[in-house]
Amino acid sequence: MAATAGGIMALSLFASCSPAETPSGGAAAGSTGSASATAEELGGTLALATTSDIGPKLFIEDFQEETGVTVNGTYAEAGALGEQLRIQITSGTAPDLFRSAPGYAAPSSVLNLAEEGALMDLSDQPWAANVPESFSRLQQLDGKTYAFPTYGQAILAFYNKAVFEEVGVEPPTTWSEFIDVLDQLKAAGKVPLALGLADNYVIQFLPYALSATLVNGLEPDFYDQLEAGETSFAESAGWRATFEQFLGLIEDGYTTPSPLGMPGDPAMQSVGNGEAAIVVMPSAASPVLAGFMEGGADQMGSFAIPATDSADETHIPFTPDFLVVNAKAENPDAALAFLEYISEPERTAAWAAEVGAIPALTNAEPLDNPLNQTVQPFLDEGRTTPFANHVWPGGQVATALMEVGQQAVEGSKTVDDLLQALDAAYQESMS
Repeated sequence: MAATAGGIMALSLFASCSPAETPSGGAAAGSTGSASATAEELGGTLALATTSDIGPKLFIEDFQEETGVTVNGTYAEAGALGEQLRIQITSGTAPDLFRSAPGYAAPSSVLNLAEEGALMDLSDQPWAANVPESFSRLQQLDGKTYAFPTYGQAILAFYNKAVFEEVGVEPPTTWSEFIDVLDQLKAAGKVPLALGLADNYVIQFLPYALSATLVNGLEPDFYDQLEAGETSFAESAGWRATFEQFLGLIEDGYTTPSPLGMPGDPAMQSVGNGEAAIVVMPSAASPVLAGFMEGGADQMGSFAIPATDSADETHIPFTPDFLVVNAKAENPDAALAFLEYISEPERTAAWAAEVGAIPALTNAEPLDNPLNQTVQPFLDEGRTTPFANHVWPGGQVATALMEVGQQAVEGSKTVDDLLQALDAAYQESMS
């Protein structure tokens, strides 16, 4: 289970458009299909490739019966699937419909493929009006939408309810309340924040949670200005505050002692057994954390990490998983019809519930469970942002954060050094 937890958390890192009454197959080269095709006009085979059949299997049988389409699904781990897709796209043998990572997060991610002309333009599909605006940087290029968000996950603080009850604290909604809760937990002999930085990817979670508010919330034009060369990470008050607050939590003794020596999975287990109180991580790993708790999911709570003393300013990182349509799909009608089929509000919710995630489309039926009760108000109020690494071009900036960030934790680098490293990595990725 511990190995599974680490794999899930690592995998977790890897704009609204107007609806049309009669959706078409888009303007991409090689696309001639129409999503409005009737069931009698469909048929044939739909080649589908994604990381798991857990979501799709809910609908494939009924979709096949209603449309006459035979769905030929293949499933593989995200990294292997991405490598396979790169080869297939180059050779012209890619499936009709396949999973793609957000933004520029991987070579086979949405925007990289869209720039190559490998994806169908989905802007005029009926579900496109229900894509959260915060996803625009992850799936839009030149104002066109190229991906369908199947479900989403958020970076949140997950806590052991029994520990909170023992110490007598409640989930905080402001930064001052957060520090007060940490003080009380520390005074009670608990590790307030479990932090396992021996796995370097874990160092991203808290900064991403804090920057959702301090950068995306309070400096909403930052990335547009960064791309235009009008600002930098070093000039961003939000990114400076993000790292100062993150490192301050470590320096003030609120985290696992010597976090660079603690792997991510044992840190999570320490919350499960009550030695620690809180762990910040993507929601995809929450079922694993619940498995570490004696009371299971009923013992696990969650809250958004606040970064200021105004609760209304708090944003959460919320990022989707995507399906995209091959611009040279052999059966584009079937691919578009399948996306329209699963976009129905109850089906979107069912897919998310099946994989332990959060519905991504704004018209999806909200799920009645504690995780979604934490996230839904932020979705309703538009206070969500993508995971930061998904809007950074290439992987260089995230790598710089992991490498120089660990050096900042050990004390050999400063916040200024870290910000300059992010700027250098960003410039490298843009060259």
